[in-house]
Amino acid sequence: MNINPFTSQTFVETWSKHFNNSNAEIIFKFIENVSFYKKKCLPYYVNIGDKLTNGILYSISHSDSKDYKGKTFLIRDIPSYFDLNKIETNSKLKLKKILQYEGYTTKVSEYDDLEHYMTTVFKSNSRSKFRRNIKRLEASFDIDYIMYHGSIQKKEFDLVFEEFYKLLEKRYLDKQEPCGELNPKLWAFYCELAFKMINEKTASLFVIYSDKKPIGIQFSYHFDKILVEALTVFDIDYFKYSIGHTTIIKMLDWSFKNGIEIFDYTQGDFDYKKRWSDSKYNTYFHLLYDSQSIKSKFIVNFITSYFNFKRLLRDKKFTNHYHNLMHKLSSLFKKTQPKNKSYRTEIIHDNIPEINNLVAINIHTKMFTPQRKAIYDFLYMNPEPAKEIKVYTLDELHDVYYAFGEFNTLKIIKNEE
Repeated sequence: MNINPFTSQTFVETWSKHFNNSNAEIIFKFIENVSFYKKKCLPYYVNIGDKLTNGILYSISHSDSKDYKGKTFLIRDIPSYFDLNKIETNSKLKLKKILQYEGYTTKVSEYDDLEHYMTTVFKSNSRSKFRRNIKRLEASFDIDYIMYHGSIQKKEFDLVFEEFYKLLEKRYLDKQEPCGELNPKLWAFYCELAFKMINEKTASLFVIYSDKKPIGIQFSYHFDKILVEALTVFDIDYFKYSIGHTTIIKMLDWSFKNGIEIFDYTQGDFDYKKRWSDSKYNTYFHLLYDSQSIKSKFIVNFITSYFNFKRLLRDKKFTNHYHNLMHKLSSLFKKTQPKNKSYRTEIIHDNIPEINNLVAINIHTKMFTPQRKAIYDFLYMNPEPAKEIKVYTLDELHDVYYAFGEFNTLKIIKNEE
């Protein structure tokens, strides 16, 4: 495994620019394929990338280098499926592993193709539902599936990432949960990093377009024959169509056709990861330290206790409760976001108003999001071309809308509170 996106010069420089004041990476001779920065307040070193890496493959040099003397090093999030070389038993340099998370993978190399995998992992009714979701999506919308890996124009990238941010914002606002990736500093990092790495083939951007507009996006890292999911989102207007599952199906299909051996959904206790994976792994924090240094051993014990305590809080769900509480408290100091109304549709055959007496509206604007979702929910069960549907209202005083399609005429009515 020679190419690791998290130790590439692009990743190192971009991360250092956004999170370490562009300070130079710190390199030690005793360890290869990883560089560090020094904690400001604590006397130990952390791998470049810190919390934003998903697997670093390092190796211990068997030379006589002793530049680890009196020092402590933390390397985060190393999956158990990595094969790392061992430290010599007589070395003064020691390794301590701290169990942190459980991750999920699909071992692509163990199947002939996507169909073989699907029939192995899913029952026939689930496979039928996945196919039906895709068929109905494509029946009502002009759908394109595009994988950007090795080449993407800046203008196109900017358009996709702008929509990426909007969809994340929309998704988490609907869930009433915080989303760390929406932090402006972190998002600026991803925007700069992703464009460079996609064109270097150490990352990819998979996009599902509906009528040329992104409705499903996944950003992933690539190293050798491993694909690591990093960020993913879908447009909740298309909730009925299970865009998230379709994204995974298309990504797995691409993986089978392009020599990927492991599809890593990464860590996190999410139902879709458990459902789609065929295997689990553990991620560890690796602590390398000088066993003859009292200071180094003290720091190792402190760090171990700290991360074990954090894992205990996660296991007890305290961390989730804390973040949700902070999100709600912060919302009190922001402008109140009105809750979207919900609408339902009814097919009508009688008392259809004349179009000349109605006011045309643009259903694709943000203010008509609930009405648009109601139409898309209807189309899931009654497929017809969405672009042929014209939507009208009586006037600004009436909260009633009419949709005229190729096969049906709908009345769109607000649900009772």
